[in-house]
Amino acid sequence: MTTTEVMTELRQGISGSAARKFAEQVSDSQHPAADKDRLKPNIDPVARIFRPSRSVMTSARVSRRPWLLVFERRVPPTIDYFMGYTGGSDTLAQLELRFPSRDAAIAYAERQKLNYIVLDDRSR
Repeated sequence: MTTTEVMTELRQGISGSAARKFAEQVSDSQHPAADKDRLKPNIDPVARIFRPSRSVMTSARVSRRPWLLVFERRVPPTIDYFMGYTGGSDTLAQLELRFPSRDAAIAYAERQKLNYIVLDDRSR
């Protein structure tokens, strides 16, 4: 049974606007290769170097917070309406590198020839 036959059978028991919305979602999810065919921006990854704030669950000052190097998203996430999760093809967004100091993080970014942005620490 083809997708159009399934959609016509489902439309018989569903109102017009709901059927259109369902058909759009089915047509988007039936073609995972269509995501590969979309033009992806050809930009270099941008790394963000920052020191995260302390946990809100503590009142003590944290002296040993590591500096993080996190990559910004290059491609917006895709939403899977049926499963209820978001995903994407940008695996650099999952990467998080920890460094003991700001200078070590900057040295790594320059050694790897990364575009980076340093966000200053928000001290009290």
